[in-house]
Amino acid sequence: MNSNKYIFISFLTISVFLGSTSYSQEKKKIPIPGIYSTGLSDNRIPLADGETDPHYILSMSDDPGFPGPESKVVFSYGFPMNPWIYNDNDSKWIAPRADAGEFNAPGTYVYTLAFSLGAFKHETAEVRGFWTTDNSGMDIILNGKSTGYSTAYNSFAFGFFPFEMKTGFSEGLNTISFVVINGEAPTGLRVVIYGEAEPKDFAENNP
Repeated sequence: MNSNKYIFISFLTISVFLGSTSYSQEKKKIPIPGIYSTGLSDNRIPLADGETDPHYILSMSDDPGFPGPESKVVFSYGFPMNPWIYNDNDSKWIAPRADAGEFNAPGTYVYTLAFSLGAFKHETAEVRGFWTTDNSGMDIILNGKSTGYSTAYNSFAFGFFPFEMKTGFSEGLNTISFVVINGEAPTGLRVVIYGEAEPKDFAENNP
């Protein structure tokens, strides 16, 4: 079930290579530092099970017992890690509760990642990646606007689903929200994500 992820990584490798062969007058895009996969520390090291993800805010929760804003790294062993894709060094599952196997209420859960493009030319930004959910992913919302991406009700049993965004970014603060619908039992989100953009000139940052 991890094959899509490896395809994604290969795609990134190809993209970097192609970027390096672009016209010399074009500036090379570089990674956007504020974009993180789920379950990683500021140093992009996997967080320990049960820790709070510092980058993804649970901005909406239909479970009054777990209202957010903390998103927890789900325990790597026991239910629901089977049938879920197991946590690894690239990303980990997050949920309203670390012991996701104890269930959350049916309803809508929104996980929001905020990052700045203040040092970049926002019109050059690109973000791509893969996500999987329990239950269905209803949408990915960029700066308040739908991107139209979704996942199946039982997507967690089928691996990762791709997404890509090349427009809709703003100068300064940006937000990406992953909307998950829980039909029953456990709920959670897992994202592998990468972003890049062309940096501004030094003079633009220091008028």
